[in-house]
Amino acid sequence: MTSIFSLLTLALLFVPAIANGQTMPFSNPWSYTVEEMELAFRYQQQFGANVSNRLGDEPCILGKKETTGSYEGKQLSVPCRFIDETVRHLEEMLKKGAAKYIFRLDAGHAHFVLPQKLWKNKYSKLTGFNRLRSLLREPDLAALYHTAEFLSILNRKTGKINPQAKSWKDKRNVLAFYDGRPIEILPPDPTGAGVGPPANYEILNKFNFIANPRGLFVIVHQGKTIYFDITFEELSSAVLVKKPINRAASR
Repeated sequence: MTSIFSLLTLALLFVPAIANGQTMPFSNPWSYTVEEMELAFRYQQQFGANVSNRLGDEPCILGKKETTGSYEGKQLSVPCRFIDETVRHLEEMLKKGAAKYIFRLDAGHAHFVLPQKLWKNKYSKLTGFNRLRSLLREPDLAALYHTAEFLSILNRKTGKINPQAKSWKDKRNVLAFYDGRPIEILPPDPTGAGVGPPANYEILNKFNFIANPRGLFVIVHQGKTIYFDITFEELSSAVLVKKPINRAASR
């Protein structure tokens, strides 16, 4: 069992980011084992900073059809259907093992995708705020999720492939729909990289989500409650890992 000492060790790495209100940079060569990912997520759940410009939840809870968010410094009306379906996507991804955690190291972002004909005829003519406002009400909207962003499939001690990590990584590319259809796990890239959308789709804007102790949205998975936020802005105030976790602390 991971001790409180391990979480405090992580805090020594993360606290400077909290104090400065900055997102910590990543470097692609850095990767995290299954155990290190779990430890980092426990820290994020307990000490993650507030997310600015997050989508609101109260109107949807009260039975209204729209809530509020922001994009490019402008207030944006967001259909509650978009939130409900995004939460459903994440729940299905967790259930099917395509993701294990809602934060930057695993599932932390998605890209909107559209059928190419719809993109060409309508959305290629829209930009920025107007495009996003229309996208959120589009019946044919879909999303491409990339999970296991910084997961290593190797056992650090033996250098051999960890079957649990390999299975997780192989499911990291997910196509999800906003019309109630189940998610689709796409074939993996041989190198473990994120793949693009199917050939008949066009990729557009990105949105972000991250667990934190004051998150407005809730998922219960395997008896554990996950609070998280959704935003169309960059996660400038979210706490992310600056460098590889202290290996001794994660044993």
